[in-house]
This record gives sequence, C-alpha cells and structure tokens, in this order.
Amino acid sequence: MKPTDTHPSPSHPGAGRRKNREGNPGQHSGPLQLVTFLGKGREKNQTGYRTATYEFPDGPREETPFFGLALARHLHPDTLIILGTAGSMWDVLIEHLATADDSEEVRMELMDAVKSANVTQSLLDRVAPLAERTVKCPLRLRLIPYAREDSEQIAILQDLAQAVERGRVSFDLTHAFRHLGMLGLVSAFFLERTGKLKVEGLYYGALDMTRDGITPVLRLDGLVSIQRWVAAMDHFDATGDYGAFAPLLVDDGVPADLAACLEAAAFHERTFNLRDAKRKLQTFLPCLKEPLPGASGLFQKRLSERLQWAREAELHDNQRTLAYTYLARRDYVRAAVLAWEAIITRECAKNGLDATDFKVNGGRAEAEELVKRRLEAHGTRWDESPHWRLKNLRNALAHGSPPQNPELCRVVSDPERLHETLESDIKRALG
Repeated sequence: MKPTDTHPSPSHPGAGRRKNREGNPGQHSGPLQLVTFLGKGREKNQTGYRTATYEFPDGPREETPFFGLALARHLHPDTLIILGTAGSMWDVLIEHLATADDSEEVRMELMDAVKSANVTQSLLDRVAPLAERTVKCPLRLRLIPYAREDSEQIAILQDLAQAVERGRVSFDLTHAFRHLGMLGLVSAFFLERTGKLKVEGLYYGALDMTRDGITPVLRLDGLVSIQRWVAAMDHFDATGDYGAFAPLLVDDGVPADLAACLEAAAFHERTFNLRDAKRKLQTFLPCLKEPLPGASGLFQKRLSERLQWAREAELHDNQRTLAYTYLARRDYVRAAVLAWEAIITRECAKNGLDATDFKVNGGRAEAEELVKRRLEAHGTRWDESPHWRLKNLRNALAHGSPPQNPELCRVVSDPERLHETLESDIKRALG
C-alpha cells in the first residue's frame, strides 16, 4: 500500500514552509518534545495494546503495540514525555522497554503498584531510567489524575506546563481515555497560547481505520491552524492589529511580501497614518479575490470584512468607519481622534483645502470655521453641537486631562455615558 504524498508541490508558494513544518527542526528553535498518553491495555494485562502496523504519512511503517514509541523513533525528539494515570499499564510499558539486566526489584514493585492502582510519581521516577536506554532520549514519566472534574483537568495542564521546556512540541493523541485525548488537544493550544512553545504536530494512530493490516497515522495539524486563526481573530478584534494574520497566511501559501503588508498596515493605522495603511491593505486585498488554502479559507470572509474600510474611496470615510470600529472596541481615544479627523478631512475635501496644513490660518483651521458657520446658519450653536463635543472629548482623552466644561467632565467620568455620547455624536456629525 503506497502512502499518499501529503507534501505540497514545490511550485506552490507555501511548499517550502509546509515541508519545513512537517519535518525540518530548523523552522522553530529549541528542543523538540513529544508528549504521549499511556492508557490501560484492552487485550491482556501482560501484552497491553494490540500490536498494529502503523504507516506514517511520508511512507515508513512500524509494527508495535505502543504507537507513541514508534512516533518517537520517527520524530527523534529531544525528550519523550509519557502521561498516564494510576491505572495505566506502566508495568507493561517498562517490561516492553527494559532489558534483562535491569533491576528486578523495582520492576516487581511497579507491577504490584499497578495491580493495586497505587502508582506514585516517585516510583515512576525510579523506573524511568530502565526505559531511557531503549528510547534513546531523556524520558519523563508523569502521573496525572483521571480528569474527572475541573480541578483535575486544570492540574493536568499545570503539570504539563511544568514538564515541557520552551521550544517545540508534538502530541500523540492515540491512547488512554478518550477524554484525555481531548485534554491533550487543549493542552497543545494552552501551551502555544501562553507563548511557552510551538506546536509542530498532532498525531493519531487510527486503529479503527486499519485496512489490509495497515493502520494509518493521521496528522491533525489543521486543528492547530484553526485554533491559531481563532486566537488571531480575537487578538485583532481586541487590538486592531492585522499583523497577527501574516504568519498564518504565509503558512498557508500566501507570499510573504504580501502578508507583510498587513504588518505594515497595522503599524501605519496605529500611528494614524491611514493613507499608508490603506495603501498597504490595497496591495494585499487582491489575495482575497481567490479562495485561500488551508485554515485561512475558513476565515477568509471574516478577514475581508475586517479590511472593508480600506475599500472606501475617501479618506474621511475611512476615518469615520474606523471611528466606529474603535468605538466598538471601547478604544475611546482612537474613536474620538478619528471622528474629529473625519469631520475636518471631509470639510477640507468639500472646499479644496489642505487637511495636512496645521498653521493658524491653514486648511484645517479654515475647515473648522466653515463647519461652525454652517451649523450656526442652521440654528445650532457651536458649543452645543456634536462637532464641538467630539473636538473637546478628543482633546481631553488624548491629553488625559479633564475637560473644562462641567458636562463633559461628567461624560468622561462615566464609561457608559462616554460610550453613548461618542456614538450619538459621531452619528449626528458624520452619519
């Protein structure tokens, strides 16, 4: 049975990165650690798991009852971490790995402890050296609870965080209770999200998919990619940082120079340089006209929606849209700044004035005067207008000083009132 080639064609723009991610340790620095689970054998107590012939995506096959050990020989990790409960078949694992010369006394002690479900961490620490010579890398045997309740589930995450080092990690989700496999998946997301390490692979020996005596090894890396996109979307919605998407897009084949436009756009937008931010986004936007590969495709529509402001032609429209966007994030300083900028920029555009002229009698000052005259011509006093409030709220929030107007002081001291006032005034002033 010839395995299907899962690597992308070298002509694909993401081919190099995907190939690197699947086997080249040079992409991410730090040691590679493999985490696997040990359950309770379903065959005989003496033999443990059923022996299977596992076939890896890139071709090799190996016959073994312990998939995690086969995966370790395939990946060559710097450290192998085996997690199991007090009822896991630690004795069968050690008998499988130990040599005849190894201590009979500690092996018999382990067997007795497994029978009585009284395995301790100190005992596992003593037997680990018996197996280390066979696996040919540092081995950590970690006793974990059964994860019956929240406290035990959290304890496993905490223990795993202490067991792994910074660097890279792969997970084997094949054995043990099914809910421990799900917990292993959550552990992978937790460790990567906290910035401790990079998840390189999720592996599953699919015994139920055995055909003609061959059990396929599945890579579930797509789940990691989806989780990374979810995290990036959450980060963007909270901060407006487009740069969070760049490495994920590159991983899925988008040219690095185009993805870098998102990082540059994020910088320019955060410094209120919307012209350059828009220019960078418009360079990237053609990438969204065709379906994106990988997990990026699942989030393509939402990414496009979040970049919609850059498709609007006029700068004051860009500023107005982003004012509402930042208001929704409760970033009131940026909302007020952009709302006032939109008022001035629109007035300058209508009257052929230079919105970048900050002189006393320059384009911006003249635009503000025109707004005042138009409001008063329609019976609205300047100091009672939404435009005036937006300007003064902008000044107060940007400088961190209370407004001189008592009413505005009350507004900036109440978060709900500030939100409602900004929303109402932006709508009245800008539509």
